[in-house]
Amino acid sequence: MKPAALWPLAIVGVLAVTVGANVAMIVAARDPNAYVVEPHYYEKAIAWDSAMAVARRSAALGWQVDASLDRWSPAGTVLVVALADSAGAPVAGAAVRVEMLNNLSPEHPVRATLREVRGGRYVATVPLPRAGLWEIRVDARRGASLFVADLRRDVAARGAR
Repeated sequence: MKPAALWPLAIVGVLAVTVGANVAMIVAARDPNAYVVEPHYYEKAIAWDSAMAVARRSAALGWQVDASLDRWSPAGTVLVVALADSAGAPVAGAAVRVEMLNNLSPEHPVRATLREVRGGRYVATVPLPRAGLWEIRVDARRGASLFVADLRRDVAARGAR
C-alpha cells in the first residue's frame, strides 16, 4: 500500500479512538458507584465555622467515646456506644444519636437514637444494608453539654473470619 493511501486510515483511526474514549467516559460517568458525594455538602460547607466551634467545645469537654458493632445481619446489627468523661467515669443520662455512612453508599445514611442500658453504655439495633466500613457520627447531649465525634468501624458479615 502506498503511503499516500494511509492518511485516510489514520483519520478513521483517530476518530475511532476519540469515539471509543468518549463512550468509555460516558459509561464511567453514569455508574452510580463511581463517585461518592458527602450528603448535604453545601449546607455543611456553609456551616463550617459553627461545626468547628462545636468540635472545639467537644474537645474541651474531654469526653471519650468508643463504639462497637456486632457482626452484620440482615435483621439488624447491634451498635454499642460507650461514653466516658475526662476522668474516665461513665457519662450517664445523655441523649445519644448516631448517623452512619457506608463508604459505598453515603447518600443513604442510617440514623438511630440509642437507649442507655447502664451507666455510660448506649445501645441500638441498626438496619445496616451491608457489611463493610462504616463511619459513625456520634452526637451526645447531656444538659447543656454537646459532644460530637466521628469514628470508623468495620462490620464483618456473619460467617466471615
